[in-house]
Amino acid sequence: MGPRSNVEGRRSKAEWRAQFAAVRASLSDAGYTAKSAAICDRLQALPAVRRATTVHCYWPLVARREIDTRPFIAACVAAGKRVVLPVVEAFGGAPRMVHRLYEGEDRLVTNRWGLQEPTGPLVAPADLDVVIVPAFGADRRGHRIGHGRGFYDAFLAETTAWRVCVVYEACLVDRLPSESHDIAASTVVTEQAVLGI
Repeated sequence: MGPRSNVEGRRSKAEWRAQFAAVRASLSDAGYTAKSAAICDRLQALPAVRRATTVHCYWPLVARREIDTRPFIAACVAAGKRVVLPVVEAFGGAPRMVHRLYEGEDRLVTNRWGLQEPTGPLVAPADLDVVIVPAFGADRRGHRIGHGRGFYDAFLAETTAWRVCVVYEACLVDRLPSESHDIAASTVVTEQAVLGI
């Protein structure tokens, strides 16, 4: 491990999250749109996605420059795939999400955190083929920095679906701090590359 990796290894998750959030905040409208579109194109080309019948994704917080997955969601629907989005079921205590079928943007409702959530039928984690996992940043081992609430780690422990983490290239680093309960992605996708873990 070189000097850069040693420095990276000493940073806390909060420090990394702040750095990655700054990258998001620095994006222009055009840059945000272009990078998100490139990531969506790479997602659609993944063999695991092409084979999938049911794809779990997230609806983006566009105002916070979260990678815009809406073109990917639309492409999956057009291809006849079932798209499933998360619904937060517990806002305090142990993290808990359920998963509902996406039935169109006009059927989304806003939760207390400003997240858009579907109202369609429940879908079991065991029925998912691929999960698109949001993150502030990721490392080359597939470990990610999320919001720190543990929702996705709890969820990913319940499914054997192929796990694809999407991040901006500027938010992909050699090594991030990880804990025993962290579940690594199977693949990391940026606007420039696809990394198989």
